Amino acid sequence: MLIDDKLRILTAVKERWGDRLTTVFPRQGHYAHAAEVATYPPADITVERIGDLLAYDLPALLQPARAREAR
Repeated sequence: MLIDDKLRILTAVKERWGDRLTTVFPRQGHYAHAAEVATYPPADITVERIGDLLAYDLPALLQPARAREAR
């Protein structure tokens, strides 16, 4: 799992790791609302604040994206 407020970083790492990686984009911080956000594909999971991840099931988050989609 990779959590970052820069979609460009999430996109670059996802291109290398593919479905083995779950990307998480918190919409907080300086970069989260930058104009360039619209130019990148969405992360696997988007939350408004990093603290919102507390409501997620950690073992499910740690599974690769393809495993979660199979459910």
